[in-house]
Amino acid sequence: MRSSVHAIDYVVLVCYLLMMAGIGGYFMRFMRVGADFLKGGNRVEWWVAGMASFMSGFSVWTFTGGAGFAYRQGVIGVFLMALAVPAFLFGYIIFAERWRRSRVTTVVEYIRSRFGDGTHKTFSSLTGPSQLMFGSVRLFALSSFMSIALGVPVEYLIVICGLVVLAYTVLGGYWAVCFTDMFQFMFLFPIACMLMVLSLANVGGLSSFVAHAPVGYFNPLAGEYGWLFLIVYTVSQTTGYNNFGNAQRYFCADTEQSAKRIAVLCMILFTIGSVIFYLPPLIARVALPELGTAANGLRKPSEAAYIAMGLRVLPPGMIGVLLAAMLASSMASLSAHNHIITGIFAKDIYQGYLRRDASDRHMLTASRITSLGVGLVMICVALLFAQGATGIFTLLFILESMFLIPLGLPLLYGFLVKGGPWWSAVCAYVVGAITSLVVNFYLNSHLGMQLNETYLIGIPAITTTIAFFIPVFLIKPSGEFGKRVDAFFEKLETPINTATELGVASMSGRGQLALVGKVTTGMGLACFLIVLASSGGRNRIIVGIYALVTTLVGLAFVVAGRGPAGAATVPPEAVAGEPGSAIEG
Repeated sequence: MRSSVHAIDYVVLVCYLLMMAGIGGYFMRFMRVGADFLKGGNRVEWWVAGMASFMSGFSVWTFTGGAGFAYRQGVIGVFLMALAVPAFLFGYIIFAERWRRSRVTTVVEYIRSRFGDGTHKTFSSLTGPSQLMFGSVRLFALSSFMSIALGVPVEYLIVICGLVVLAYTVLGGYWAVCFTDMFQFMFLFPIACMLMVLSLANVGGLSSFVAHAPVGYFNPLAGEYGWLFLIVYTVSQTTGYNNFGNAQRYFCADTEQSAKRIAVLCMILFTIGSVIFYLPPLIARVALPELGTAANGLRKPSEAAYIAMGLRVLPPGMIGVLLAAMLASSMASLSAHNHIITGIFAKDIYQGYLRRDASDRHMLTASRITSLGVGLVMICVALLFAQGATGIFTLLFILESMFLIPLGLPLLYGFLVKGGPWWSAVCAYVVGAITSLVVNFYLNSHLGMQLNETYLIGIPAITTTIAFFIPVFLIKPSGEFGKRVDAFFEKLETPINTATELGVASMSGRGQLALVGKVTTGMGLACFLIVLASSGGRNRIIVGIYALVTTLVGLAFVVAGRGPAGAATVPPEAVAGEPGSAIEG
């Protein structure tokens, strides 16, 4: 497969990486105080945050573990992405509004407001490391499949990709994280659509694909994964997409209405994306039946299904665009993890316990230093994974069962019920984590029961839920803790007052439209240079279509961003400081 990568593809990759670093430098001028770095002053537009949430949510799964799962198991693999739709439906109905009205800067700050200092300290020490693990395994996954196409050692790619993410995250904070995700979406979606169409054409169309697919390939309930897996994975998706990094999109929105719009946009994008992103690995089962057993450097060769189809059907230049799109999606996820961990260590731990009187400017510096440290540690952990990890798909499921479910479910339950003592969330986590360890290392490793991902996630989810609600039903909050809980739920009933709770916008909504449009137009025009370097005939037509579509989409955003003078961008120098809050968390 390496022979399919040409010099022009490497040029595209280098240009893309330079562009990402430059975006961080651009948004550096908007960083005045710690709140700008950590939550963008609650002024990032909902459609930017929504596309950023989409990008940071699916990333590495689509192209490695998820693609391999679809290749092996069939159409049930589509649900790896499609089940994000009911997850965001729960977000729209319940969690988006409540996260925004909680008026927090980090997820762990919410824990202090809802469960008190004891739970806050415990979860601060758990959430940061667990999110670091998720980020590290995603970096490892990205580098694993990139090494197949480029012929570069996984370790080298881990360092290169990690450092590029650091460049724009440390410089531009939340603004850079969201807008790089937005630009990455503009880069990824057109090439993903093109790959889907070309993959179908490569096997003779949809009818031919269906005719040659293995028996039972389109039955989601066949094989070892069935309806129980779908239920369990829905729980996992709901927990993940309404917590941690994605919760940040909600509480960094300007209003609760904007937070709910983020959820709706994600529902639409994941509905469409389920087909666009999972058809190529499904088709690979017919086009490349030997892929599942051919040695390619991955411990589970089928995890190369997506990139293998790209190398099979795309012309020179477009392969570079596809690889850059792979980088784009995974960098979106990595930057989101970096940012949420930075908020925990800088805001919750450093300012919360060590420097309570830290000024806004001091917190900006502290946040940048923390972000740098988090990124470097993430790179080091990913390098350790590269020395001895099992399949990427199973590895991420193991981490989810040990951290995402036991940590995430109690946080969501805290929005739903007022009962229970301060330690109810801690109790739930301990029980869930112990259950996960028993399933993974005793039942599976020691007894050899070979329980699949359904049980790795489902059993800890059940025990976590039981352990949370037993004290909720038996113990009523009282004393100072009871007052804290009452104050928290009163805050959830209080709408956001934009006049008193938001500061001056560093960039207007139209200004954000125009910026996205200009960068996207520039990407499209740059792709016309690939047309000139392409061979004639089919290859040139394919590259030309991609360049034209990207340019037209960018111009549409530029036109939409034009408005009256009053809608012009506010210079960053005019932003006096951190937005005030009428209701303190």
